Amino acid sequence: MKKLLVLVMALVMLVAVGCGGGSSKNMFKDEGELVRIMDELKNKDGLKGHDLMVFQDIPLTHPEQEGAGDMIEIYIVKPGTEDVDHYAYSNGKWQGPDPVQLSGDGRMEDNVTPMNSINFAKVPDMYKQLEAKAKDVEGGKVEDMLVYILGPDGMYASWGVEGTREKYNAEFDLNGNLTIYEKE
Repeated sequence: MKKLLVLVMALVMLVAVGCGGGSSKNMFKDEGELVRIMDELKNKDGLKGHDLMVFQDIPLTHPEQEGAGDMIEIYIVKPGTEDVDHYAYSNGKWQGPDPVQLSGDGRMEDNVTPMNSINFAKVPDMYKQLEAKAKDVEGGKVEDMLVYILGPDGMYASWGVEGTREKYNAEFDLNGNLTIYEKE
């Protein structure tokens, strides 16, 4: 009976590991995961082989809820046009392109950033920097959303540490260097 129980438990473990029953990857913590995800986008039909331009902001989320995976919203200028398409990453895959209606009289070049100028490989280092800072904050933890924001001086990454009694905002340049860390 013991042998049968051990065999059944071993079989269950093998199936769980083989089916991805282990922990899922986290684009904020796991080296190369966000790069892999963004490479999947770059290799989609219509985008592969082009220098991609990101339209405005990019929110990236890794919810703490059990079973919730990484999520990304990104707007890409369709290569060779001034049309913008929306792509969304969730449940381990990219959805899109979905056409976007633009309004306003702004110039396209003032609203875009070359995708290759964003060093997504630095996100785990950025996370580690904030994790270290969170240790000095009562109940501190790194927020589950990182946003690349297109500001008047170009794109930067905005992230934060939230504690029981206080909250801090952090800004990073596109190479992952911490430029601002201040209490809100």
